[in-house]
Amino acid sequence: MRLMKLSKKFVVGVCMFLLLALSACGGGSSGQGGSTHTLRMAAGATGPFTSQFNPFLQASGSSSGYSGLVIYEPLMLVDYVKDTTKPWLAQSSKWNQDGTQLTIDLRPGVKWSDGTAFTADDVAFTFELMTKFKALNFNGLPIKSATAASPTQVVVSFTAPAFQTLWYVTEPVQKKQWSSVADPVTYANPKPVGTGPFMLKSFTPQVITLDKNPGYWDAGKPAVDSIQYLAYDSESSMVAAMQGGQVDWIVSSNTDPTQITQHSPSTLASWASTFGVSIYLLPNATMAPTNDAAVRKAISQAIDRPNLAKLAFGPGAQPVQSPTGLDGAGATDMIADQYKNLSLGTGDASASKQTLQGAGYTMGSDGYFVSPDGKQLALTLTVPTTNPYGDWVRAGTLMTESLKAAGIKLTVKPESQQSWRSDVALGNFQLSMRAAGGAGSLYDNLSRLVSQPVPTAGKQAVVNWERYSNPKAGELLNAMASSDSSSPAFKQALDGLQSILVDEAPVIPLGNPAAAGVWRTAAFTGWPSEQDPYGLPTANKPSVVDIAARLAPAHH
Repeated sequence: MRLMKLSKKFVVGVCMFLLLALSACGGGSSGQGGSTHTLRMAAGATGPFTSQFNPFLQASGSSSGYSGLVIYEPLMLVDYVKDTTKPWLAQSSKWNQDGTQLTIDLRPGVKWSDGTAFTADDVAFTFELMTKFKALNFNGLPIKSATAASPTQVVVSFTAPAFQTLWYVTEPVQKKQWSSVADPVTYANPKPVGTGPFMLKSFTPQVITLDKNPGYWDAGKPAVDSIQYLAYDSESSMVAAMQGGQVDWIVSSNTDPTQITQHSPSTLASWASTFGVSIYLLPNATMAPTNDAAVRKAISQAIDRPNLAKLAFGPGAQPVQSPTGLDGAGATDMIADQYKNLSLGTGDASASKQTLQGAGYTMGSDGYFVSPDGKQLALTLTVPTTNPYGDWVRAGTLMTESLKAAGIKLTVKPESQQSWRSDVALGNFQLSMRAAGGAGSLYDNLSRLVSQPVPTAGKQAVVNWERYSNPKAGELLNAMASSDSSSPAFKQALDGLQSILVDEAPVIPLGNPAAAGVWRTAAFTGWPSEQDPYGLPTANKPSVVDIAARLAPAHH
């Protein structure tokens, strides 16, 4: 860390120390009789928090320390480990024959944190809001309309078959609160009203405090009285706080969790699990030279993926080896026959050079290729300085070395998480990285990558961030969406998409991160584990709502 502006950082450090000390005195780790049981956690090294609790906006997650995940709840909760879903605010659902209408039966007796009833009107309003403001429709649902058939039943109509869409991860908002919001796309939602087990008590840039929701629908839960989300600007500071007893649960993105727990094996525990998420390199298809499939394929051929997984994507990460990317999506059995024996390996600079030479590129005297129009093959990779899926700046540095060996110049451009999200959404990048998958739907994974049509220039992209245009990809995705996952039509469409992914390389699969968490067993019990994998062991995934509700103070 650089020692500039030392006095300011010193003051912030002292304030943080005092806040942590105060939280420790009343926290679950104190073990004091009669004290409140406070779970102190850090879901990522996101730096100071901002008062942003808009559940529609992905950036709200990291900016508010992922605390919104226990305030708002989804219709169905994704079970990442078992690759399925389980009933949550929705108890059941039923499609019509062609997949254009969905009837959702809601859990009765649920209340908002302000004490008012949660009803089908709220859910219908939420879906309708996504049709009026496209930027809120992060999952690209083809919603036509939504109506409340009864207080506990919603009917959602779609403009196209939607069997495979992620309707179930929708987090309903309260109609009473949001109907008066003029612009829900920019609304910060500083006083969130949710159905989750916890509700906002207070906010500072260093500590977000939540109290348990006394009217929570799952009787007897939560057993934890309050949660404090603590802000850290680095993973090393989170690890130090865990080892020093100042926090009860952290996410480990870059540090091997066993290296943390070995210092106190009787009081600390950890678990890491892959969960179907893949990290992709995104070549911007609207600008040269990344609009050239040969350049994209050459980049892919040169990358040493096992090295990235080992050194950049965090503990437990695995490299993607199929150029289809399906092995990374947990669908190795769905790889088309003609691609089953293809493996990306550790990178092949020679093959990469041959691809470029075949496309008319020539090697320059400086060791880098020159395009047919005389320009050096030089690329810029825009990545966030912090990420829950590992160290992407380090990944960029490693790829710089691999691509240099293949005659491709790469420069890494680090940005804040918020700036990176904005630049990627608006197409202001040449190369970038995104994670996709992990929601129990292979269709959704592919739709996020190559959904059609391409967003118009200057408009935000919520899917197809690289802006790859191919009407055939859209047709194949529509065929998948119209089919049951076990049908021949689904497999035929999937095979066609694999051909596009291999031949055109619109996105470049890199690796699968693992979700790793470390927690204080001396403070709370009920944690997920390899033996009881009811949720991912991290506080930055939706399953945290289940974990936080199940945890109970340890008896000393």
